[in-house]
Amino acid sequence: MLSSEIDDFGGGEGVSRTHRGGSVRSRVVRGAVRALAKPVVGAWMARPDLAWPLSVVDGAASLLPKPSGAQYVDVDLGACSAEWIRAEGRSTKRAVLYLHGGAFLMCGLNTHRSLAVSLSDRADGAVLSVDYRMLPNAPIAHAVDDAVRGYEWLCEKGYRGEDIVIAGDSAGGYLSFMTALAIAESDLPRPAGIVALSPLVDLDSDRRAEHDMQAACPMFPGSAVQSLVRYIEGTHTRLTVDGEPGPLMCPLDNDLSVLPPVMIHAGHDELLRSDAESMARAVREAGVSCDLHLWRHQVHAFPIFADSVPESRRALAEAGRFVQSVTDTTGRAQRSVVTPISRYVSDSAVA
Repeated sequence: MLSSEIDDFGGGEGVSRTHRGGSVRSRVVRGAVRALAKPVVGAWMARPDLAWPLSVVDGAASLLPKPSGAQYVDVDLGACSAEWIRAEGRSTKRAVLYLHGGAFLMCGLNTHRSLAVSLSDRADGAVLSVDYRMLPNAPIAHAVDDAVRGYEWLCEKGYRGEDIVIAGDSAGGYLSFMTALAIAESDLPRPAGIVALSPLVDLDSDRRAEHDMQAACPMFPGSAVQSLVRYIEGTHTRLTVDGEPGPLMCPLDNDLSVLPPVMIHAGHDELLRSDAESMARAVREAGVSCDLHLWRHQVHAFPIFADSVPESRRALAEAGRFVQSVTDTTGRAQRSVVTPISRYVSDSAVA
């Protein structure tokens, strides 16, 4: 049985909480990740210039059956595709724009489908999972553009900003913040909230060197994220947007006062814990509410295991409650609880 959660530290607006984990399944996952994933990450760090077959990750996941008890519709966003997902019996009165992780290099709709279904179930809403463009073929700015296009699609289908939460894990956590910041500079309505799972937020390799020393991380060697950031910096010098090098922005260097309420989850001893804490601190200092949840004995982006690991279920349940709370606004125009999913799909989508 899992231990009860404890408040570990506080300060600022929002809850800061550390959860005692360590279920049998989470320990099995942790051991498998340390034995299998960590050496692969180390090998990539040594030669990131090689033609690694990263697309095979999402391709392999496509061979798995889709989780039962949910509806799926393919959506065409123009420059990329997306998948509209609703767990059985859940409403369409609120929506989550989901942006998958994978270091901007891999993963996609298939690897994150179970997480999206679980989030739809716990948030009592639908999820638009975006298969955004990735490195090394497109700069990160294009991924942000694709995410904003997904947000526009939701608005075109009748959702208001107060009905939508932007969520993502790891690199998708970065995109969640950058998408919300891009929306704030546009005429689009501000979203109701942001959920970031083990977010990568600091793309400054020099600044990372000061705190990337979590040797206990079961997935990443201590310099893994620095290696990734250096790779991103080098790749962006070769990619262009409107004839100029692809812009590389950092959420921490922006005006965060324009963000909606935020919830962040991360492993207590994972390498990106520092990113989670830095972002939570910066968001609060900007006057925005931010709940920070750290989970002991959990791997990076552990909610991806959805219903297979108790701590993943608990974290997604917390995220689902957050989504419901920030979208349950006073005076909401009520929608049908079981509106057919096809009603919200454009003619270009294929069932």
